[in-house]
Amino acid sequence: MVSRRHLLAGLAAILVPATAHASTPAKPAAKKKPPKPEPRLVITINKVSQKMTVTLDGDTVYKWPVSTGAPGYETPSGTFRPFRMEKEHYSNEWDDAPMPHSIFFTAGGHAVHGSYHVKSLGRRASHGCVRLHPDNAAKLFALVKKTGMSNTRVVVKGGVFADGGTAPRKTRKGDFFGLFD
Repeated sequence: MVSRRHLLAGLAAILVPATAHASTPAKPAAKKKPPKPEPRLVITINKVSQKMTVTLDGDTVYKWPVSTGAPGYETPSGTFRPFRMEKEHYSNEWDDAPMPHSIFFTAGGHAVHGSYHVKSLGRRASHGCVRLHPDNAAKLFALVKKTGMSNTRVVVKGGVFADGGTAPRKTRKGDFFGLFD
C-alpha cells in the first residue's frame, strides 16, 4: 500500500514544475541585453536618384542633390557609422582637391563633403565620395557634430537595381563567383 506521504509527493511532482520545489533553487532568468538605440540622425544617399535625405529622430529635415561615384569610381553601398570629421580637408589622393566639411564613413577614405563642382550635383561625377553643395555640407557637418557621430548612420543605397544590389560579375566564362563549380 502507498503511504499518504508518497502519494502527495507524487502528485506534487506532477502538478508543480521542478523549479518550484523548495529543495531545488530556481535558476535566475537570463539577462537580456537592452536593444541598441536607433540612430538619431540618418543620412540616406540614393545612388540611383542622386539624392540625399537627412532624417533626425524620424523626421525628414533635408533633401539635397548629390554626386556619387562616376563609373569606375564606385561609392560603396551599405550602412556605415561616421568615424572622423574634418572642417577643412584636402584630398591626399586627388591633387589636394578641397573637401570642405568632410564626414568620413569608410576606412578607404569615402566621405560626405562639400564640392565646388555644383553643376555636377544630381549625377554621378565623384571619385567615390558623396559630394554636396558647400552650404549644405556645412549644415550637415554642424548637425552631425551636434547629434554626435555615434548617433549617426550613413546609409548608401542604389546601384544597377533600385534595391541597392548589383548584378554579379562574371569572373570567368560561365562562373558567377564560383556558384556553378
